[in-house]
Amino acid sequence: MSKCSLGGDGVAPLRRVPTSMGWFLMPHSSPSLAVSRPQTSPEDLKALMGNVNRLNESFRDMQLKLLHLPLKGDVLDHIWRLQDLLQNHSDSLFLMTGSLQKLEGLLWSLQTQASQTDKAVSNLWDSLTQQSDAAQQEMYKLSVEGNSSRLLLQHHDHLLSHLGSRVESLSDQVMAMNGAMDTMNRTFSYDVNIHHTRIQDLQVLISNATEDTRQMRLIHIAMEEQLKHELAILNNVTEDLRLKDWEHSVALKNISVIRGKLSTSCKQLPGWCMKLS
Repeated sequence: MSKCSLGGDGVAPLRRVPTSMGWFLMPHSSPSLAVSRPQTSPEDLKALMGNVNRLNESFRDMQLKLLHLPLKGDVLDHIWRLQDLLQNHSDSLFLMTGSLQKLEGLLWSLQTQASQTDKAVSNLWDSLTQQSDAAQQEMYKLSVEGNSSRLLLQHHDHLLSHLGSRVESLSDQVMAMNGAMDTMNRTFSYDVNIHHTRIQDLQVLISNATEDTRQMRLIHIAMEEQLKHELAILNNVTEDLRLKDWEHSVALKNISVIRGKLSTSCKQLPGWCMKLS
């Protein structure tokens, strides 16, 4: 059988040891499986490593027991069979080592992803912390604003209460003023009705006075016409009287003249005057 090795990551390579009964395979060192363990491995990997270590310990104990046994023909056959089994076991360990290396690579990838996840979680935690701080600041601001709003609402409530009392007082005053206004309206309505009646009476009187004035004007116009006519008649009569007076004056003057002449004649002719007289 040829010598086999599991490489740097598996079981140490076997070597042939000459004995009185033939060649015997012995490892260069104690058979141990060198497996690089990741920093953080799952529970399944830990259990697998424990099984491999226990298998190596059993193999070491069996080698020690075989060294102390007397070498016989059937024992040599068993040894060769055991060597074949160990070779198969070494191949299995080699395959297992490859699988473990792949698993280690996956674990390292998982660790990398976990590290990235940790970084992302750390960044997320920092972001959440910042958001929490910002939220606390906002909550503090909202609390301050809420307190200010509450105080302002209390002040407004006080003002509204005072305003409500003032409005109620003004409402009472307005009701009293409405009552007084109703009384004044009724009084003014009565006075207005009386004045309206008086105004109607005055309108009737003014209408009557206007009619009387119109009648008086017509009468005055008629009297003026009559006076004009009478004045015209009076003027005619006066003119006639003046003419008669003038005629009478002329006649008297003529008589006076005649009497003067007669007086003179009587003085001259007394007997003739006595006849005339």
